[in-house]
Amino acid sequence: MSPSLADRRKAGTLKLGYCVPAFAMPSAGLFRVPNLARIEDMDVLGNAREAERLGFDSLWVCDHLILGRESAVLEGWTTLAMIAGATTRAELGLIHQANLFRLPQIAAKMMSTLDHLSGGRFIHFFEAGMGRPEQVAYGLDWDDDHGKRVERLEEAMDLIQALYAAETPTDFSGTFYHLKQAVLSPKPRQKHVPVWLGEAFPWVIDLAARKADGWNTTPVSLEELDRRLALLDAALTAAGRSRADLEISFETQILVAPDLATLRRKVAALIERARAAGAEPDAAVLDFAAGRADALPESMTDPWIIGTAAEARSRIEALKARGVDHLMLWFMDAPDTDGMAFFMEEIAPAFR
Repeated sequence: MSPSLADRRKAGTLKLGYCVPAFAMPSAGLFRVPNLARIEDMDVLGNAREAERLGFDSLWVCDHLILGRESAVLEGWTTLAMIAGATTRAELGLIHQANLFRLPQIAAKMMSTLDHLSGGRFIHFFEAGMGRPEQVAYGLDWDDDHGKRVERLEEAMDLIQALYAAETPTDFSGTFYHLKQAVLSPKPRQKHVPVWLGEAFPWVIDLAARKADGWNTTPVSLEELDRRLALLDAALTAAGRSRADLEISFETQILVAPDLATLRRKVAALIERARAAGAEPDAAVLDFAAGRADALPESMTDPWIIGTAAEARSRIEALKARGVDHLMLWFMDAPDTDGMAFFMEEIAPAFR
């Protein structure tokens, strides 16, 4: 059994998540993963297995229908199920699992099945839906009112919990969803499947404070993280809860290397890929790669983990000091595995 959140906090350890690339390079200007032009060239299962072998605690897949170069992205649930079968230990989740992609009662059946077959490894990272173009393109339900989408998300959470808890056929009559004598069996292997929400939208912060087990933020500066956590703390107080009730996750891009020269070479490779995709990186990035500057621009260093081992450890220490419990890492040099291997060998031990 893995240590509880309270035990991990007492010991000062972090959980480390690996975000498995399942799409083609999404934007030349973002240096996003993977550093490949075609998803067909990505060994998704091999990458996930290697991350688990190296000791990552959790494996994550994005939940999109259209994303990346040539809109090429693998469907999230199918990919996660394949990864579940290819691994044995790491926790599993979809990043921002979109409520509006699937009826929650069907999602509940899918999640229960995956948790059951994987030995109780699933984390339910839920979201209200933020990708209008995908929804419209696929003919799926959409409401431009984000508040209404969050109301629908909360009802979906309630419905899923009702199905998990019920020992008899379930009726459910809500504003958005209805069940009549629905049966969910087998149940998840876990007695309680953890539910995470994410981002700093007021409605989501409020819902996370009232009902979630975890809260995630995408890459932001330390100052912005402080602001978001203050909003979360205020909402938790209003809900009669505290940070002790909520796992805090920080999702970010990462690029690490043993020395400055190697880091420059890695950045130069990203620049080459960006140019091949038709974009020209900022002058400050070009200056760093060429050796004309010793520091990358704040637009990269403020929200991301980027640099040598010492710089990465310092950044992670700052995140841990603010209460981060779980890192979800997008390695910018993926699908190459030397970056994540270096991280687990030279940086991660300080936080295990």
